[in-house]
Order: sequence, then C-alpha cells, then structure tokens
Amino acid sequence: CVFLLRLSYTLDNNVLTTEQRQFYEDNGYLLIKKLVSDEDIERFRKEFVRICKKEVKPPGAMIMKNESLRSQYGQSEKVVNKVQDFQEDKELFRYCTLPEV
Repeated sequence: CVFLLRLSYTLDNNVLTTEQRQFYEDNGYLLIKKLVSDEDIERFRKEFVRICKKEVKPPGAMIMKNESLRSQYGQSEKVVNKVQDFQEDKELFRYCTLPEV
C-alpha cells in the first residue's frame, strides 16, 4: 500500500519532520519547545504585560480582551487574549525577526 502525503501549507525540506508538517496541516499551529531562549521569552512577556497595563502604547496596537474573565482577573493581563498591530513596539516585534522563528 502506497501512502501519498499531500501537505499544502509547508515546504518539503529538512526544516520540519513529516510528523511536524502533518500536525501543522491538521491543527494550524506547531509547538516547538525551547525554540526561543527562556531569557527572550521573559523579555517578551514583560513587554506584553507593559502593553496590557498601558505603560507603553505602541502606535496602532490593539489590545483584545476576553470580557468574561474580567470578574475573575479584573484589569490584569490575564484577560488579554490578543495584542495585534504591535510592529511599532521594537522589543515585542523583535520576536518576529528572530532567526529561529
């Protein structure tokens, strides 16, 4: 029995395994542990919190909240489920330019 693998969203190269490619095809995301250093993750997390608390206000950034969590977490970053259009925040946007990513 020959199995023909048809993957539409990833390239056939040596970067991802077939299993990783299939997971991405099935789920729309891929988790690669330890791809980014713990130090960088902590820096990005701190900047995310600063944006959520409005200590910094990158031009054009939009903070989206899950209002159903407000009674549990108040105004903390735990109610924020997305920050988009953050390209003007140099620290957070640095994540997008990491060679690993």
